[in-house]
Amino acid sequence: MKILFVSSNLHSQFPACFPNGVGALSAYLKELGHQVQALHMGRERDESRLPELLEQFSPDVVGISAVTCETPIIERVARTAKQWDPAVPVLVGGIHAIVAPDSVMECEDVDAVCCGEGELAITEYLRRLEAGEDLAGIGNFITRDGPELVRGQSLEFIQDLDNLPLMDRSVTDLQEVIEANNGVLNVIFSRGCPWTCKFCCNRDIKKAGTGNYARVNSVQRAVNELELLAGKYEFRHVLFRDDTFTWNREWSLEFVQAYKASSLKVPFDIFSRVDCLDDELLEALADGGCQHIFIGLDSGSDFIRNEVLHKEQENENLLPICEKMKALGITPMISNIVGLPYETPEMFKDTIAVNKLIHRDMVVFSPTCGACPKIWVFTPWPGSELYNLCEREGWLEEKAGVRKVYRESTLRMPTFPAAEIDRQYRRFRYNVYKDSFPLHALLYLIYDSSTFQSVFERIPMGLIGGVRQSVLTVMNPGKRREFIGSLLGASGIPPRDHRHSHP
Repeated sequence: MKILFVSSNLHSQFPACFPNGVGALSAYLKELGHQVQALHMGRERDESRLPELLEQFSPDVVGISAVTCETPIIERVARTAKQWDPAVPVLVGGIHAIVAPDSVMECEDVDAVCCGEGELAITEYLRRLEAGEDLAGIGNFITRDGPELVRGQSLEFIQDLDNLPLMDRSVTDLQEVIEANNGVLNVIFSRGCPWTCKFCCNRDIKKAGTGNYARVNSVQRAVNELELLAGKYEFRHVLFRDDTFTWNREWSLEFVQAYKASSLKVPFDIFSRVDCLDDELLEALADGGCQHIFIGLDSGSDFIRNEVLHKEQENENLLPICEKMKALGITPMISNIVGLPYETPEMFKDTIAVNKLIHRDMVVFSPTCGACPKIWVFTPWPGSELYNLCEREGWLEEKAGVRKVYRESTLRMPTFPAAEIDRQYRRFRYNVYKDSFPLHALLYLIYDSSTFQSVFERIPMGLIGGVRQSVLTVMNPGKRREFIGSLLGASGIPPRDHRHSHP
C-alpha cells in the first residue's frame, strides 16, 4: 500500500530536527514492500506542498506524527487530506497521540490514533485495510465505530531493536538539518528510560505497552550505522539524543571503546544523569571523545526536584560529578526549569545558586545545545501527572502549545506569577554569570531578551546554521580563540586547545 507521512516542527523552538518516528516507520514499512512518501514541514511554505503531494502520490493512508507543540498541524493536515479524498484513512501517531489520544480523536477528520509503539500496530492496520477486514480492536490503536471509540489492547514493546531496519534518513533533507544545527548530527540508539520523572513523557509512554520499556541497540549496530552516516553526510559533531545515554553502564563502556576504535573521528555529546556517571565511566567517555554531558538539575530546590518532580537526585551528588567532568575536559551542560508547580521565586534562587557554583570557572556555549546553562519555562503536557496536578489546582489558563513551548508559562500560580517567571527566565544566565563573568553576563542579557530571540526565530532554516555559528563565535570563549587563531595563523602563533568551552 501507499502511505504518506506528515510531520512538522513549525511550532517548535528548534530551527531544524529530524523526524525519528517517521524515519523508523518508513524503514519498517518499506522493508515489508509498502510505498512511503514523507513530508516534513520545517518551514511554513512546506505545508503548501501537501495538496500537490496528495495528488501526485495518491496515498492509501495518510499518517500524521506530532508532539504536543505540533498539534495544530493535525486538524489542518487531516482536513486537507479529507478534502482531497473523504475516504482516505487519516491516522495520527507520535508522543502526543500516546499521552493524550482522546484529545486527538476530537478532530472529526482523524480516523484512528496509534497510542503506542507504531511498527507492529500500523503493519496490522494496513494488512486489515488491504484485506477489507474490520479495523476495530487493532493493538495500540483507537478507531471509530460510528460514534463510539474502540480501543485495542496494548502491545508488547519491541524488545530486540537490532531486528528493526536502519532508520530511513530520506524522509527529510538530513544534510540541511545537520547544517542548520551547526554541523551537528543528532542520533538516537535507544528507546525508553528507566526513570519515572513526573514532568517527562516517558512516565506515561511506559504505560502504553508491556515488557521492558528501556531498550538499546547493540554497540556494533550503533557504530555501523554511524559509519554509514559518515559516508553519506558531512558533520563535525555528534549529539546522542538518547534520554539517558549511560543508563546501561556496561553498554556505555563498550560503546565508547568501539567508537574510539572506529573510523569516526568526530567529538560527541550525550545526555545523562548524576546517578548514571562514575569515575571509570567519565574517564572512558573523555578518552572516547565526549566533550559535553547534558545533565538535568531541573531545580536547585530539593523539595521541587524530588517531591514534585520525583527526580531522585541530590545537589551534593551533582557538584562532585561536575568537578570530575571538568577535570577530565568534559564540560557539564546543566538543564534547569523555572515556573514549576508549587515553586516560588525564593525557591528558584536555589537553582541560580547551584548553577553559579558549577559555572564559577567557566562560560559555556555548546555547539550542540547552544547557550548554557539551559533554562526552560515549565510546560505541562496533556496526559502527564503534572498536567493533571495543575488542572486540579486550577492553574491552567491555556492549553500547551498555544504559547511558545518552554518559553512562556501557561500557568497562573499565585506563588509565582507569569510575569515574574518570564523575568527570571530572561535573566537566568545573567544572574549565573554576573559575578564571575560580567561581560558574558551582559551578552547573555541581550541574547536572552525577547527582542533578540524574536529576531532569531525569524531566520530561515537555510541560514540558521551560519547565524548560529556566528553567535557561537561571539559567545563562546574557545570559539573566539579559534577565530582569532585562524586570523593569526600566518604569524606562526600556535592556537590554544579549544576542545572545550572553558574561558
